[in-house]
Amino acid sequence: MIMANNKVAYLKWCLLFAFVLMTYFLPLNGRLLWQPDELRYAEISRELILSYNWSVPELLDVRYFEKPIFGYWVGALFQMLFGENNVSVRLGVVFSTLASGVFVYLSAKMAWRNSRLAFNAAFIYLSMLMVFTIGTYNILDPIVTAFITMVIFFFQWGLTTQRFAYRLIAFIMMGVACGLGLLTKGFLVLVLPVLVCSLTAIYFKKFKEVFVFSFVSIFTAFVVCLPWSFVIASREPDFWNYFFWVEHIQRFMSHDAQNKSPFWFYIPIICAAVLPWLGYLIGAIRHAWRQKGMHVYFLFWFVAPFVFFSITKGKLLTYILPCIAPIAILMAAYIEKVLTEKKTTAIRVNAVINSLVGALAAGAIIASPYFPKLNIYQADESDKLWLAAGAFIFWLVVALVSFKQRFWYLAAVCTVAISLTVGHVIPYHIESNNTPQNIIGKYTKQLENKSVLLTNNVGLGTALAWVLKRSDITMLYQTGELGYGLKYPDAANRFYRLDQLPELLQRHNYKNVAVVVDGSKRALLDALPGRPIIIREGNLMLAFYEGQ
Repeated sequence: MIMANNKVAYLKWCLLFAFVLMTYFLPLNGRLLWQPDELRYAEISRELILSYNWSVPELLDVRYFEKPIFGYWVGALFQMLFGENNVSVRLGVVFSTLASGVFVYLSAKMAWRNSRLAFNAAFIYLSMLMVFTIGTYNILDPIVTAFITMVIFFFQWGLTTQRFAYRLIAFIMMGVACGLGLLTKGFLVLVLPVLVCSLTAIYFKKFKEVFVFSFVSIFTAFVVCLPWSFVIASREPDFWNYFFWVEHIQRFMSHDAQNKSPFWFYIPIICAAVLPWLGYLIGAIRHAWRQKGMHVYFLFWFVAPFVFFSITKGKLLTYILPCIAPIAILMAAYIEKVLTEKKTTAIRVNAVINSLVGALAAGAIIASPYFPKLNIYQADESDKLWLAAGAFIFWLVVALVSFKQRFWYLAAVCTVAISLTVGHVIPYHIESNNTPQNIIGKYTKQLENKSVLLTNNVGLGTALAWVLKRSDITMLYQTGELGYGLKYPDAANRFYRLDQLPELLQRHNYKNVAVVVDGSKRALLDALPGRPIIIREGNLMLAFYEGQ
């Protein structure tokens, strides 16, 4: 019996390894870097390496104070190890996501001493749509989520252990995770642990103990943050003022907050985020509330951040990624109950939901050519259309197989085809605007030796910098997210208004200058002086000045 159980456990881990390989590693080079996010963070890390300026974040050689430094260090590390390519810039978020999966496993194992439940929690987490989508996309949220998931585990350890030494270690490690999280994305990483840990301490009637040991975490986080905080404050005195007031208060709470959305914004997003496990969401929450104990601890980690981000005025899809780990653990606990009691209703509900998702999505894609307003593919992109439809047909077939109780775990496989094909089904008009690497690469010879390269879009600027391996891209007409950095005197020649462009061109005799803009900005192109050579590539417009 023991040998049989060991064999089953071995096969399960092999299945998880195969899933991670196909979902997280094989697709990394299958799609171009997306702008603005992926190219922005890739370029900032590249500029860190070239400038040897490891303390001040810069984008296109302009101060960029949107985030602290640690996430850029992670990106730079993998670029130094594996070169400047699509795979290396995404490896940091991949390994961060896998680290989150490890701590999901450890938290579930510590809570219920059940290896099968813990494995299922990690498996469910890593196969959720939001987790693997964002976990292979070069942004800072997966790195921050890894640190928050560490906090979930270490606070749980400190809360439940009876040994003083272990509790001390747990709160020290909490401080390390919080400190590194703060160095990655800012003070928000501290807000969530303070909120959830306070609620948990009150619920478990351990507020006094937690309050005392919290000073250990605070001190540790302070020690972790102090070296870089001191350096950046000495080199750029305005960093912390800008970062706190603009990137935190204004972004989230002010009347003109960025990305303003209604309170219910995250409700449909969380439903899509937990696919292909949506059928267990309500049951897992209800089961956690009834069971109390550690179930409530993980419920706090799901509900409190979800409500907090729903209340804030500024919202982005990725903000609720830290909510996914605790709900994955609660789903695993609920599924364990379902399997133990041999109930099939929840399993069948989940299979029905996945069948509907697969059937409706495949049907919509196949029917889209008959509805021009809904069709996202051009006439010569039928291969992309059928490949996209095929990925959802695969989803449907797997969902039908997962109707049987013994195959419930195969729901995770629903998304594998999407992972492997997503880079090959992006419509050309979207690809030309959002993944411009190939188009820029096509005109490398015409662009790389130009004395001046101008663009009206920071995302296009980072694409030009990344492909051409030069960071001296100049902004034209609008500053975008570089507006703050361009106000510094030493960046005065990195932005030109349209009325300043004729003088710039005259200084260069109307040659060795190129302008790359979004094709929708026709008014900007019409305002270009002289007689540039205009080339249109999808949604991009390239204007070359080769002389009068």
